[in-house]
Amino acid sequence: MNLNLPTLDYEEMVEYALLDVVRNTLRYVEKYGLPGGHHFYITLKTHHPGVKLPDFLIRKHEDTITIVLQYEFTNLHVTDKEFGVTLSFNNRNYYVRVPFEAITVFADPSVKFSLQFRIPETRDFSESEYEKAPELAFTEEDEKIVSLDEFRKK
Repeated sequence: MNLNLPTLDYEEMVEYALLDVVRNTLRYVEKYGLPGGHHFYITLKTHHPGVKLPDFLIRKHEDTITIVLQYEFTNLHVTDKEFGVTLSFNNRNYYVRVPFEAITVFADPSVKFSLQFRIPETRDFSESEYEKAPELAFTEEDEKIVSLDEFRKK
C-alpha cells in the first residue's frame, strides 16, 4: 500500500459531477432548444480565467453576474470545458463565453431546481487552455436574444 498518495477529495468529485448536470442540460438545450417553461439563471464569477463578457458588464458587476437564458437566444455552443451564447446587452448582441468552473449558481426556477458551487481560491486555473477559443464577436445578424436581468445572490 502506497501511503504517499493524496487523499480522495469527495467534495471536489461531487462538484465536478454536478457541473456535468449543468453541462448536459446545456447540451440538451443546444440540440433541442428549451422545453416548456424551462429557463436558467446562471451566476458566474466575472473575473474567472476564460470568462469573456463585454467590459462594461465587468465594470458594473465586479465579482459576479447572473445571466438569464429564457425565450430566444442564438449561438449556444457547449464544449467539455465551457459554453458560449449570444446575448443582448443594451440592445447589442455579444457572444459571451463561460467556463463551467466559473459558475457559482445554476437554477431553473420553472421546476424549482438549483445547484450552488464553491470556487476554491486556491484552485490553479490554467489560462492556456482557454487561449485557443475564439474571441468575443458582435454578431449583427443575431435577431433573437435572451433577456438579461440583474439577479444578484444576496
